[in-house]
Amino acid sequence: MADILCLGEPLGEFVREPDGRWRMGFGGDTSNAAMAAARQGASVGYLGALGTDLFGDGIVAHWAEEGVSAASVLRNPDAPTGLNFIEPDPAARRFTYVRKGSAASLYGPDDLDLPAIRAAKVLHLSGITLAVSPTLRAAGFAAMRAAREAGVRVSLDTNLRLALWRAEEARRVLEEAAALADVLVTSLDDCRALMGLGAADAVIDAFAALGPSILIVTDGANGARIAAVGRRETISPAPATPVDSTGAGDSFSGAFHAWMLETGDAFEAGRRAAIVAAGTVSGYGATDPIPRREAVLAALGAQERGA
Repeated sequence: MADILCLGEPLGEFVREPDGRWRMGFGGDTSNAAMAAARQGASVGYLGALGTDLFGDGIVAHWAEEGVSAASVLRNPDAPTGLNFIEPDPAARRFTYVRKGSAASLYGPDDLDLPAIRAAKVLHLSGITLAVSPTLRAAGFAAMRAAREAGVRVSLDTNLRLALWRAEEARRVLEEAAALADVLVTSLDDCRALMGLGAADAVIDAFAALGPSILIVTDGANGARIAAVGRRETISPAPATPVDSTGAGDSFSGAFHAWMLETGDAFEAGRRAAIVAAGTVSGYGATDPIPRREAVLAALGAQERGA
């Protein structure tokens, strides 16, 4: 059984490179988070569904190479694996999704691997998980409730995509989900769109009132603000050469949970996750540039020597 379980929709991914050619890879926000956690050395598994097509086979093979377990993933022979086309940009998100009727969109509460959830230490899902379809949303809430009943830490990344749902619906659903979360990860961009809030501490105050005990507000090149154990701290961004922002927040979330399980310190986990996010934006695609554990520790050592 995996220590960290991620729930959502994995995607076949096509990235337009500088020469105009499309390169195939694999993505999906919670899948990216799973990859980042695994590259830090954590025990990671996935919950969701894939088609029995070449893209689904490729995702499972890719996870196997990276140490992400697909033991709890359903393979649906009657529905395709979703796809994502990405035009890289250092700051903006430029995605085109082909996911209508996908296997993941048909995944529901009855499909959940409840024993795996109860045996995990962390369950991580996102706003995209809750926006893809009514059935996947129902599965997300059922998984969160099962995790809480079993004493499993629940993590929610708001990861707002207004192409998937209206802002009013997103706010209502995400507030309901935040009330079930122990860890809430969001961004200032998300919260400007959701609540009209543009200051990290105001965002923390708003979400803390709903129940999460660890709150993380990311702000791109300005770093992140973390609230936990009665204090707040700004985590400086790690050095980066941004070329593609795809997956930066996802890799931060996944790496945070891996390092949080290891160190037990939300602020130290945040510093290490910031190194992972910086490495992710310094290459093309959602997962290829995610730094591995050794690179993170080396960068951390360099930071400490320079302090």
